[in-house]
Order: sequence, then structure tokens, then C-alpha cells
Amino acid sequence: MAGGLRLEHDDQVIDGVCARCGASYESIIGVLYEDEEAIAIYRADLFDHFHRDQEPRAVLSIAVGDWQDGTDHTDRCSAAIEAWADGGRVRMAFSDRAGSPWQELDVVSWQLSSKEAEASPLREAFLRLADHVACHDRRLRRVLAPRSSAPPL
Repeated sequence: MAGGLRLEHDDQVIDGVCARCGASYESIIGVLYEDEEAIAIYRADLFDHFHRDQEPRAVLSIAVGDWQDGTDHTDRCSAAIEAWADGGRVRMAFSDRAGSPWQELDVVSWQLSSKEAEASPLREAFLRLADHVACHDRRLRRVLAPRSSAPPL
């Protein structure tokens, strides 16, 4: 499908613990393509209980830029986006979540702060990619599925 986004991933899951709050999470990684060209990679940290509240949340770290042969981390940047279920919808907001998952992989040269991402010409691209991941990566359903508002019995 011309002009369409598609994602590719394996089913590898890496367990981690948040350095800030001690919450455990699972990390998954995928690649986004448009017109058969790799345009972004992403990592999603899936929290059953996130820092400031007890609701599940995904923190998407999306790296965009030039991925062709001969390019390096200086040709790419990333932003973090928090995603959470709100009724039957998924809400998103740019995040200042500490620590980029790409540092150890030498994938990007810088991560935008939430303020920089909001003002960036890449803002809509980041949100479009995050929306595609939230809708099409089945591994995120666990934390982004609609929640019942009824109290447990």
C-alpha cells in the first residue's frame, strides 16, 4: 500500500525496573516503514502501574531521521510520548521521562524534551507514528485497552 505506514517487530520482551520509582516494566522494540523505507524505530516501555498513578501506561520512545547506509546517530533524534487508556480512547502527551533508551545503542544524537517536541516541526510526525504504534502493535493492548470504570466487586 503506497504511502501507508507499517510496523515490524519480533516478539522479544525485555524486563526492566524504573530507576525513578522502582516500578517494573516490559520493553518491546519495533521498526516503522513508509513506502518500504525505514523511517523510525521505537521502544515501548509497558507499565502496569506508572509513576504517579496506578493506571497502566506505555512510554513510547520514537527515533526518527535518516536510516540509510552511511548515516549515523547524528542524523536522527527521538522524543518520548506517554500513552494511556481514557475510556474508549488512547490519550498521548510528550514526556520528559529521564534517560533515553537509545543511549546505549548509539541510535540518536539527542532526545527532545517535551517542550522541544511540542514546538518542533516534527511534532505531528512523532504523534502520527505513536498513534500508529498504539493502534497496530498488539503488544501494547495490555496497557492501552479500555478500562472499566466500575469498581471491582
